[in-house]
Amino acid sequence: MSVKSIYYSFFLLLIMLAGCSSEVVSESNQLEIRIEPKDTVFVYEIKGVGTPLNLYNAVIQNMAIVNLNKERAIVEEVWLDVYKGGQLMQKLRIEDSSLIKTSQKFKMYKEQGVLALYDFQFRTSKYLSDISFSENKMLEENQGLISTYNTLLFQRVPDSIHIKVKATNSVGKTMHGQNSLRVINHTSENTYDLPLAGRWVAIGTPSLVSHHRWGALQEFAFDFVKIGEGNKSHSGKGDKLEQYYAYGEPVFSIGDGVVVSTMNEMTESDQNLKQVTETSEEFLSRTMMNQQKLLQKGFKYTTGNYVIIEHSNNEYSYYLHLKPGSVMLKEGDRVKKGQPIGNIGHSGNSTEPHLHFHLSNSAVIDYSRSIPVQFDNIELWPDDNGNIRHIHNGQIIETKN
Repeated sequence: MSVKSIYYSFFLLLIMLAGCSSEVVSESNQLEIRIEPKDTVFVYEIKGVGTPLNLYNAVIQNMAIVNLNKERAIVEEVWLDVYKGGQLMQKLRIEDSSLIKTSQKFKMYKEQGVLALYDFQFRTSKYLSDISFSENKMLEENQGLISTYNTLLFQRVPDSIHIKVKATNSVGKTMHGQNSLRVINHTSENTYDLPLAGRWVAIGTPSLVSHHRWGALQEFAFDFVKIGEGNKSHSGKGDKLEQYYAYGEPVFSIGDGVVVSTMNEMTESDQNLKQVTETSEEFLSRTMMNQQKLLQKGFKYTTGNYVIIEHSNNEYSYYLHLKPGSVMLKEGDRVKKGQPIGNIGHSGNSTEPHLHFHLSNSAVIDYSRSIPVQFDNIELWPDDNGNIRHIHNGQIIETKN
């Protein structure tokens, strides 16, 4: 199985569109804009050896335009205005068709029960439990329009993004709504090392071409695999766990901290690997069905065996899909940077043995927010000019020690 054909795990199906909370006190005849995650948006650097410019991208994951007035509102325009130093840098209009299409899908997913099943992704119970979804630009009382995955590219990191909405009521009176996000190029005050040793490939990354980027829970997450001869992640047919180069490899704490949560009892099976007789499409379909079954049991079952460690400055490292029985720690244990914590496995929603890793702002496993992370002990192989801070999709990473 080549790396290009692998669908890496802990992915959320791209049928998911999303929305969550940031609240603005609504004035009479005004609209409320809710954003999730609220208050801030993180940028991710796009920089390579041959990149001539400093580039940064940001994703506003979920946004809802909500009418709390008794009178109908007809949404006319929705804009994203980007500012730096009080000056307008960029202006982007959100297309009407995008708003309508997304809201129609939310309405359908709610009727099908998908919103409840994927609440860790949609989080509608936390910010839209009292709202129904419009199927057009007309918002009755307590109705909302949804916009997801608004993506922006910058040459300089801005200070803020302002969301502005213009609408009219049934008698033609103008209505407005607005909210804003601070833009942050996050640099941790902590120092972290890669949670692995040797040479690895980052497949799922915070790049825009990765499944991870499209969900706040794992927006800045990584899937790490080992590659061998023929650009493959396994020897033989790849239908046995022991054939995968990553399987059983030790996982280390990225920094000093305290263990806040672990799981060590979930099983794994060769049957969850791509079988020799399966096409990629058949394997993906089976993986999706398995994901649904795990979610029915509870979100934590998708993560497999895991360790969550609290570090200084309210940062938490997550290590997922670990081998059953390999977790060496328990809640309350103090750990040092580089201390072994478990071994790579195939538990949970995993398509093959790998390590899913991300840094987060919370230990609440299904409602935390991923944040960008930088590793101090790595080189990007074979070329690294020393200016690349963030890892991108397909990069080969080698630890220095």
